Amino acid sequence: MSEYPEHDKLHAVVDKSQAIGEFLEWASERHGFRLCYLEGNRYWSVGTPVQRLLAEFFEIDENKLEEEKRAMLEP
Repeated sequence: MSEYPEHDKLHAVVDKSQAIGEFLEWASERHGFRLCYLEGNRYWSVGTPVQRLLAEFFEIDENKLEEEKRAMLEP
């Protein structure tokens, strides 16, 4: 693993993550599909952005990813 482990994890799943994200966007735009959760007898729209859900699913820490990006840009 390199000195940028979160980027390594992201690189390993980028094709899968991209496909899932594109499908969710297509389903939303084309069919009005929304991710929801059930509370009691009522459905609530998930307010979490898809990018964050994908990062969580693939166990990528977005804060560490941002730190790595900053480290890459340091002279």
